[in-house]
Amino acid sequence: MKLLLQKTIILVGTFFYSFIAHAQIDAASFIRTGKDEANKLFGAYLQPVSQGLASGVNDAWYATAKPLGFGGFDIKIGFGASLVNNESKSFTLASIGANTDPKSTFLISPIGGNINTKQPTIVGDGMSSRFAISTINPLDSSQRFFVDTISPFEGTGSILSLGTTPFLQLSVGLIKGTEIMIRLLPIQNGDFKSSGFGFGIKHSLSQWIWGVEKLPIDISGIFSFNANNLELSFGNNFLDANGSLPGSFPSSTYKNSQKLTINNVGYQYGLIVSKKLSIFTPYLGVTYNSASSEIAMKGIYPVQSIRVTNNAPEEYTENITDPIKIPSKIADSYRATLGFRLKFGPIAWGVEYNHSFSEKQFNTFNATLAINIQQLAPIFKL
Repeated sequence: MKLLLQKTIILVGTFFYSFIAHAQIDAASFIRTGKDEANKLFGAYLQPVSQGLASGVNDAWYATAKPLGFGGFDIKIGFGASLVNNESKSFTLASIGANTDPKSTFLISPIGGNINTKQPTIVGDGMSSRFAISTINPLDSSQRFFVDTISPFEGTGSILSLGTTPFLQLSVGLIKGTEIMIRLLPIQNGDFKSSGFGFGIKHSLSQWIWGVEKLPIDISGIFSFNANNLELSFGNNFLDANGSLPGSFPSSTYKNSQKLTINNVGYQYGLIVSKKLSIFTPYLGVTYNSASSEIAMKGIYPVQSIRVTNNAPEEYTENITDPIKIPSKIADSYRATLGFRLKFGPIAWGVEYNHSFSEKQFNTFNATLAINIQQLAPIFKL
C-alpha cells in the first residue's frame, strides 16, 4: 500500500514538473526584454497556470458529506486540472500594454507581425512571433539600438491547465460528527519541489436538524484553508550572459540562483449533501471560494543593454535580481460541485467536477485515492 502511494505521488509530480518546466524554458528568455516589459510578457504567457492553480487550490477536500466516525483515520492523495477557456489561449502585445511604460528603455517588436498579432499562452496553439529587442541610445533618445532577440515560444495546445496541486491528506474522525483534515505536499522530483499546508473541518449538520437525521442522506458543513508553494530551479536551462560583455558574472552565478516559484492560497466554506448507495456515493456541494496566486522568477538574470562609457554608447550586461513578480487574485465566487466516490473495502476512488459562477475562475476537475487505515487495522484507535 505504501508503494502504491509513493508511485502515484511520483507520477503526478512528474506531470506537474513537465508542465512547469515547459513554461520555465520558454519564459526565461522573456527577461531579455527588461524588467518592466518582461513582467507583462511573462504574466500573459503564464496566466493560465496562475489562474488554473488558484482555481483549484480549494479542490478535493471531501468525497462524501458523512464525516469519519470517532477514531476513523484515512490517507488520501489527489490531483486535478483546470479547463481552459478560449480567452486564455492567446494574447497580443497591445492587450498587455507592451511598449507603453515611459520608464522602460526596451522596445519589443514582433518580427513578421505587429502589436496586434496573436501570440500563444502556454496552453495556446502553435508558435509565437520572433521578437526583436531594442533599447534607447543614451546619447540620443530618438535613436534605438538593436540588442537581442527572443526566439519563438510555444504553446502546448492543451485544453487543460494545472489545477489541484498534488497533495497528501490525512483525515481523522472526532466526536459529534466532526472530521478534521490536514493537507501536505510532499513532492520532490529533480529540480522541482513543492511544499505547503492545508487545514479543513467537516461537521455533520444532519444531526442538528429535526427530521433530517432520519432521511437517507447526509448533510455537512465544510471549511478549508490551503496554501502551497511550487519551485523549479532552472538547472541547465538557465539564462546565461554573453561572457564577452563587461558586467557579466560567471555562468555558475546565474545557474545556481535562477528559479521559478508559484505560490497559491485559498479558503472555502459551504454545504455538502451525499447519498450512500452500496459502494457508490454521489455528492453535491455549494461553496464560497476565495483564492490568489503569485508567480515569480527569482535569482540573477543577465540582460544585454547600452550605457555611456567615455562619451560613447557601449553594450554591456545588466544583471537584474528577482525580475518578475506577478500577484493575481481571482474573483471570489460561488462554486457548485458534483462528484462521486467508489469504495471497495478500505480503498476509495473519487472523481469531482467544480463549476465556478465567475468568468475569472476556471472550472476544474480532480481525482483522488483514499485508504481507510482503520479498516486495514481495526484495533487502531486514537
